[in-house]
Amino acid sequence: MLPRKRKGHQKIQIARVEKASDLLVTFSKRRCGLFTNASELSILCGVEIAIIVFSGGIKVFSFGHPSD
Repeated sequence: MLPRKRKGHQKIQIARVEKASDLLVTFSKRRCGLFTNASELSILCGVEIAIIVFSGGIKVFSFGHPSD
């Protein structure tokens, strides 16, 4: 049998996204991922976390755990 060639996770070049629609999609996905990772970190380590994210426009997104 021939060994499979897998790409797996590849590093991407970090550069500013120029296209406006791609920028919004990337921001939304990364923001959700950031909040998910923060939530997991809070649960696993028992720490309190607060994150404030300012978008390119005037929107502000916040996350806090625990929310009490």
